[in-house]
Amino acid sequence: MSKPRATSGDQSLLRLINSVAVLSALRESSPATLTDMAASTGLSRPTVEAAIADLVEQGWASELQAEAERRVGRPARRYVFRADSGYVLGFDVGAHRVLGRLADLNGRTIHTHETQVDPQLDAESRVAVVRKVAAKCLAAGRVERSRLMAVGVGSPGIIDADGNVTVSTVLPGWVGLPLARKLSRSFHCTVLVDNDANLAAMAERGHGVAQDVDDLIYLLIGRRIGAGLVLGGRVHRGFGGAAGEIGLLDPQKWERCRELLLGPATTESLTDRHHEVTDRIITAARAGDAGALTIIDDFCAVLAQHAAAMTLTVDPEMIIIGGGLAAAGDLLLPRLRTHIDRVCIRTPRIEASTIGQEAVVLGAVQLALHSADEALHQQAAPT
Repeated sequence: MSKPRATSGDQSLLRLINSVAVLSALRESSPATLTDMAASTGLSRPTVEAAIADLVEQGWASELQAEAERRVGRPARRYVFRADSGYVLGFDVGAHRVLGRLADLNGRTIHTHETQVDPQLDAESRVAVVRKVAAKCLAAGRVERSRLMAVGVGSPGIIDADGNVTVSTVLPGWVGLPLARKLSRSFHCTVLVDNDANLAAMAERGHGVAQDVDDLIYLLIGRRIGAGLVLGGRVHRGFGGAAGEIGLLDPQKWERCRELLLGPATTESLTDRHHEVTDRIITAARAGDAGALTIIDDFCAVLAQHAAAMTLTVDPEMIIIGGGLAAAGDLLLPRLRTHIDRVCIRTPRIEASTIGQEAVVLGAVQLALHSADEALHQQAAPT
């Protein structure tokens, strides 16, 4: 029986699959020769050569010039992924600042810009600040807005799958805000919004102390307490995006302990006060002051109560303390271990964040890069 002939549609789909495979291999290991890419993809050398020709034509890859000093034999042709073929933006939108970061498709930072804001700023004005920070990043990086492939945004509160803020106790006027849709008016690309603790957890796994840890809890501690969950190597957001909102367990008790250590959550900027309240208590505790140590102990007891509830539920490998208090890990971590040991069957490793205040914006960049990867694969189709 004769073999059915492939249709033009079948051939186009096959070329797309091959191009995506070669592009992925090139991004994974760049620079690479045709032989390297054939070995990593399992495709024949002629197929790889055809696919790389398409990618070069479309601007996603380029051929490296042969080294001038090599004169014996014909050097292997080497190709690189063009990380400058597109860009992403990431934002950390908080009560006291908006931090933006422009990165290429390899995640390399092109420019970072931060603007301090009034914590009582209304929603429309805060969104306008995000747009201004974006413009600053693009102008400084000399990148046209049309070259953006995705935008990621981290925000406090519960965010649904469409990028709408459903619950927020930190930012005025934030509840009900269609944040992704509002920002989409300024960017002709995908805009993704997620909870800030989720993004911080993602960044810590990709760049920080939790690299290659598949099950972790990230505690983002500041004016509020939030938690990001990574289970099986993926951020777990829950059915409605509310996973990790442990600050709701006993908000009054948490608020009392938080105020003693971090100071009152007033309209006064924490940056303007230079964290004087917290620094003074931590310094005194390290010097052995009994009153300061009591404040630290009480804070850790409440924090451990929240962490233990999650630990007993998901049994993580690691708990990470993030936010501004990560620098006080020498005081917090041993006390947390003691409190958690009392109630948990198995106490996870407890570590301080190694990324610090950039965790959310790094996670936002990662979120945007994931989206850019999907768009890149779609656009890699041969013309």
